Amino acid sequence: MTQTTATREIPLEIAHNVRHLGGYPARNGSRTSDSTIRSAGLHRLTPGGLATLADAGVKVIVDLRSAAERQRDVTPAVEPFGMQRIDAPVFEEDASPAGLGKAFQGFAPVYRSMLETGQPAYRALFETIAATDGRVLFHCAAGKDRTGVASALLLELAGVDDNLIAEDFALSAMLLAPVFDDWLPRMRERGIDESRARGLLAAEPADINATLAYVRDRYGDAEGYMTDIGMAPSAIAELRQKLIA
Repeated sequence: MTQTTATREIPLEIAHNVRHLGGYPARNGSRTSDSTIRSAGLHRLTPGGLATLADAGVKVIVDLRSAAERQRDVTPAVEPFGMQRIDAPVFEEDASPAGLGKAFQGFAPVYRSMLETGQPAYRALFETIAATDGRVLFHCAAGKDRTGVASALLLELAGVDDNLIAEDFALSAMLLAPVFDDWLPRMRERGIDESRARGLLAAEPADINATLAYVRDRYGDAEGYMTDIGMAPSAIAELRQKLIA
């Protein structure tokens, strides 16, 4: 499976923003492993795309979308390809930047809300990564917000520098640009004009930096957050080990 060094992107048929978290400098001179993969929605995947994931060693797919999103954009069955899917919705009522409408006050406040209301989902994701013998792919709709928050916590736990975490977060804007024309009609149906729709695809480093600052102020660090949401110390240790190459 071809991977580009610059973006860590995994070319996947009819899926976007698919990339692993490997290769970042981490604590004690180590580097992050490629055991975790972040992605946008997989509902358009063909059997060939699913086979590509299975061949890449993916054992579990964790879906962070709501039930309504899963029903609207149905992910093909992954079980015939030897993979398991776990549904772990960060929210059920649409609390995404697009769904909040006029109540949207910026990405950073939305991400803080996700960290609180999405605690069961993030715990399920992190414990799954820790316990899985193989690669885990996790995704939401665009692979930018719910997925971006999870990725930032994982990289912080591994000891990756904040600047690199922000760079990883910002890659989503570039990788989602090709799907904007397909995405815009759905946004218009929801009363979102083109200008605001483009803004909703933004992935500014300042927003994830503010989110990391919130985690440290409230929980100490990513490990503190994971402890607070109920993960056992042994599971956190296993997760950190899994994230290091």
